[in-house]
Amino acid sequence: MNGFFWKDMKRSFLNVGFFVGMASVAALLTAAVATGTPPGRIRSSYYILFNVFGASGFGPFAAVFPVLAYATRFCEEYQSGYYRMIFSRMSPTRFGRIRICSVALSGGVMLAVPIASACIMAYILGVPGVPQGSDEGMLDKTIMLTYIVKYGDWYIAIGKTVLGFLFGCVWALMGFLFAVWIPNRYVALIAPFVLYESMWIGLDGIVWLNPIRLLRGDDVGSYPLAAGVECVYIIAVSTVIMAGLVRRYRNG
Repeated sequence: MNGFFWKDMKRSFLNVGFFVGMASVAALLTAAVATGTPPGRIRSSYYILFNVFGASGFGPFAAVFPVLAYATRFCEEYQSGYYRMIFSRMSPTRFGRIRICSVALSGGVMLAVPIASACIMAYILGVPGVPQGSDEGMLDKTIMLTYIVKYGDWYIAIGKTVLGFLFGCVWALMGFLFAVWIPNRYVALIAPFVLYESMWIGLDGIVWLNPIRLLRGDDVGSYPLAAGVECVYIIAVSTVIMAGLVRRYRNG
């Protein structure tokens, strides 16, 4: 089991999809930082972050990228029949635990690293701390202001990185879910994005369930609450994946 776990983990990171996805996210976020940063370091770091998470092209397409890493691997294993050999050596439950970990971690890291880098750039190119000057008041009545005053800038950066990581885990697993139940690569790649857009629109009035609001965290009013809901999503999706793998095992 340990040998398969580490091999599967290695494959989940060392593949073209992972690097293409991470490079795409990094390019989008870096472009948002660059276009939202006036020369002279005169704007608040949070003015830059608002542009990155609220006005860039990243948010509407955020669910596309985590799926690229390793979520569709099961489609190849199913179509080649390789999954039968896997099930002959371990139970579907054990396989599911390993694959859920590798898929979730690769999807989470794919988003967490560029988001952390974007936060660092925002703090370097902008003015950290409570916004002053032309940006004074921009955070009034927001949870971000409370966090900055109470904990400091690091809390925002770490909070957004963690939320990005959990978001990546959720939507990578969502791709895996579709791969298990409908083992078609194109379905596994496209269906999570369609579901993401539907939830974004359909849950617009329920911010603590809305995936794009959970990614940003600010609209929810609590980073821990947003992280908790993401964890509930991870558990729910993982449960459905396990049910699908058991079904595949029983049907041969």
